[in-house]
Amino acid sequence: MASKAQQRRLKNGAHRNGKPASSVSVSTPRWDQGATGPANRVGLVTEGRGDIDPTTGSKVNPNDVHGARRVDMLEVYHGRGWISDRGYSAGEVLRDAWTATQRSKGMDYSAVRVDSSPKPDANIDMQIERVSRYHAVASRIAKGDERILDAVVGEGRALSHLKEYRHLNHDKGKAHLREALDRLADAMDK
Repeated sequence: MASKAQQRRLKNGAHRNGKPASSVSVSTPRWDQGATGPANRVGLVTEGRGDIDPTTGSKVNPNDVHGARRVDMLEVYHGRGWISDRGYSAGEVLRDAWTATQRSKGMDYSAVRVDSSPKPDANIDMQIERVSRYHAVASRIAKGDERILDAVVGEGRALSHLKEYRHLNHDKGKAHLREALDRLADAMDK
């Protein structure tokens, strides 16, 4: 039972036990990691933040600050060594072309919204150019590689998203992805 000095009287006669000053912990704050819902955490990697020490070349993080960063499966598979450097570069070109088609210019609310000219809108021109760039890269994908490259590179999904590469066939999926990206890199070099 706590002594009278450690008890504090609250409303309605309730008591709360006080803690001595020596037991207070000075823990590091929980750094902002973004939204914590399951759908928001897909593709996020929590890693330490810090500066690179110029003498040793290692990351210095004295305050143990961590942050979340979104990575796609192409980057994950390259980090694991499943994809060659050439294939990763080709995949990045394809991914960047795909994501450019998904962006819009945004709204400039200060601009006048009425356009009565018969010329095409600048936003439509930009979207046509982005789709044309994507089509130029996607036309180099070999027949039979479309599904795996769409899933992993375009949508950022894991290999197991495709039914044919689940469970025991996962190694076949890794080999197919590596070969598909290498074929795309060969086609882009020509």
